[in-house]
Amino acid sequence: MAKDRFHSYHDLAAVYVRGKHFNVETRMGSNPSVLIMAPHGGKIEVRTAEIARATAAQDYSCYLFEANLAANNRVEMHIASEHYDVPEALTALQSAEVVVALHGRRDDDDPERTWMGGLDRKLSEHIGGALHEAGFPVLFDPPKFRGIHRDNICNRGVTKAGVQLEIPLSLREEFRTAPTREQAFVRCLRAAIASYRVRAD
Repeated sequence: MAKDRFHSYHDLAAVYVRGKHFNVETRMGSNPSVLIMAPHGGKIEVRTAEIARATAAQDYSCYLFEANLAANNRVEMHIASEHYDVPEALTALQSAEVVVALHGRRDDDDPERTWMGGLDRKLSEHIGGALHEAGFPVLFDPPKFRGIHRDNICNRGVTKAGVQLEIPLSLREEFRTAPTREQAFVRCLRAAIASYRVRAD
């Protein structure tokens, strides 16, 4: 896999123009203590922004970065989660007790399973279990993209522990042509987050 060109938002924004080459969207939900993120949306990890936006709906806060270059978005627009420093993302994290970051990965010989990670192991297992029961297989303790670095963007909320989902390309491509499947995935995520919070309270 090619390496990222930039290691910070400051460097990226010195070359590319917001509103033309990429967009940043933040929205405060009625429950701002829950933040749904797609830090690599648009043409970097396709459909992650759409899934995050639908999962947040009006209830949860939402942060999206959507790249829109004609080509080579993965190299030019990807900032690693451990170095992620877009100001709007960092601001949203300041009030987020629950952070769920949605990512997209290549199939990696595992085209069906969503890889579950992050330092909030209990919530990761809760969400993963719900997805599995709904017909979306998951893998805990994946071989990579585990989201357990303390500086990973999903782990920088109030509790310093969040959840990372790595959704395989095959499933995201399926969502393009089968919107009802995507809607089912989103409903499952929303229900899992809501039920976990009720149990925690």
